[in-house]
Amino acid sequence: MAVLVRMIAPDMDAAAYDRVSEYLGELIKKQPGFIIQLAYPSPSGFLVGEVWQSQRQFENWFTHYVKPNVPAAQHEVIELHSVVQP
Repeated sequence: MAVLVRMIAPDMDAAAYDRVSEYLGELIKKQPGFIIQLAYPSPSGFLVGEVWQSQRQFENWFTHYVKPNVPAAQHEVIELHSVVQP
């Protein structure tokens, strides 16, 4: 089942996100199950939303790539009812 993942990196700003994204941005595009990512600043840190084909695929990505590079990142996984793509 597809999932929406909401992540927050407390105290991260756009410049820090861009630095991490230089490395992780190309890697995530090649990850099995990855559908889309969006990111935006907030008063409490940088927020990232991702859609994945499954929670297992996301958790593998998060454990191996995100957590080592953004140790303060926290996430919430939401099961989706549907995903509509062009």
